[in-house]
Amino acid sequence: MIDPKTLQRLQNKKILILGLGAEGWSTYQFLRQHLQLQLTLADQRPLDQFTADQQAILEKDQLAKLQFGPNYLKKTTKFDLIFKAPGIPQTLPAVQKLLKKGAQLASNTQLFFELCPGKIIGVTGTKGKSTTAALIHQVLKIGGIKTLLLGNIGTPALTFLEEIQEDTLVVYELSSHQLETLTISPYIAVIQEVTSEHLDYYANTKAYQQAKTAITRGQNSGDIVIYDPQFEITAKIASLSQGRHRRHSLKEGPETVAFVRQDTLMYRQPGGQVVSVLPNNQLPLLGKHNLHNVLPAVIIGHLLNLETETIATALRQFKTLPHRLELVAERQATQYYNDSLATTPEATISALAVFDRPVVLIAGGWERDQDFTALARTILAKNVVGLVLLQSTGQRLAATLQQIVSVKTTDQPTKLPPMKFAETMAQAVHYAHQLVPSDGGVVLMSPASASFGRFKNYQDRGRQFQEAVKKLV
Repeated sequence: MIDPKTLQRLQNKKILILGLGAEGWSTYQFLRQHLQLQLTLADQRPLDQFTADQQAILEKDQLAKLQFGPNYLKKTTKFDLIFKAPGIPQTLPAVQKLLKKGAQLASNTQLFFELCPGKIIGVTGTKGKSTTAALIHQVLKIGGIKTLLLGNIGTPALTFLEEIQEDTLVVYELSSHQLETLTISPYIAVIQEVTSEHLDYYANTKAYQQAKTAITRGQNSGDIVIYDPQFEITAKIASLSQGRHRRHSLKEGPETVAFVRQDTLMYRQPGGQVVSVLPNNQLPLLGKHNLHNVLPAVIIGHLLNLETETIATALRQFKTLPHRLELVAERQATQYYNDSLATTPEATISALAVFDRPVVLIAGGWERDQDFTALARTILAKNVVGLVLLQSTGQRLAATLQQIVSVKTTDQPTKLPPMKFAETMAQAVHYAHQLVPSDGGVVLMSPASASFGRFKNYQDRGRQFQEAVKKLV
């Protein structure tokens, strides 16, 4: 049940909804459903670029003031609250001007946290958060717990608020954009490795990492934080929590409650007894890096008093997320993997570690000023027999590879794999097929970059890869 007091405090506010993408539209519909007040809606797209249904709704709304088109931020006046879309930087001069006039930033996520009657398990990190959130949700669901998976994965959270009751456990994947304006921390905070990301949005890596701290800053002694202490930035964010700390690691240690021993997932119970959960080879997930994603689900399942075998069953039955090391097809001893969700160099490094066979890598995409040095070294050290690169980061990755090879060392290969540049995904798949050895191998589309520009999003990029592969085979 929605708390009417929280909504009532919005009734007399001057509100701007900045950006009418998925979250902005969800916020607009929610506020309009519950409150009859004037809302100013601002978006850089002209009205005719919205769907026919959206246009009809907006044209009928007499309490909606529309500021659409290229000059959408030029006529803004004074507001009390700005519900900002996650992709719009708060550093924009127009946004900063509004903040100086006294406006406060809000978001779809913030309002959801304020109104949600159930407890929230928040999951963040630079990589692995989608899989981790889905694994936790799977364990809760198989364990008979009422649960909902929300957040950065799909439909905005406010859309589901009416479905949530006090006994619902919400698993919420949280991006840095969703966290940066959040003033409430979740009951359970799960923090995966935090490195560097979104440098097209944040001034520097420190600002990006600071945005992540909202997941623990507001926790109290009754809350819980789950993390791997070997990740330095992750551990710093966890240290801000006043709640109970539950640590996991791929190696057994005195403070780890979930870990790996002899290729088996283990859990240390409160009394100190260690129980075997599941052999690693029974997990339906490729790669050692996925063990980091599984261990928080093991901890949460036990914290909620689920039987160990129930947790193991849930993990065995887990289905890999679309666009994450997803096997698309196999033809003439060549496997084609869609890893479009790998939007960082670290994610692509993890993907390459999975394969022992020769790999032709399709990489590159939207520029976010990430460091490709470690990825380039991995490509040279691994059995990568060919590269197909997409702009604009493809050019920079190629330059990084050439720079490393030009510096002759005893431990670094001095020969570059064959490289081709592609303009479309169909062309990339065609080139990759040409570079595969005659006795087969792996074509891995793992971009290490964002999808914007050439593709609508990572899902669109993954679908285009799938379609191109299916036409080929």
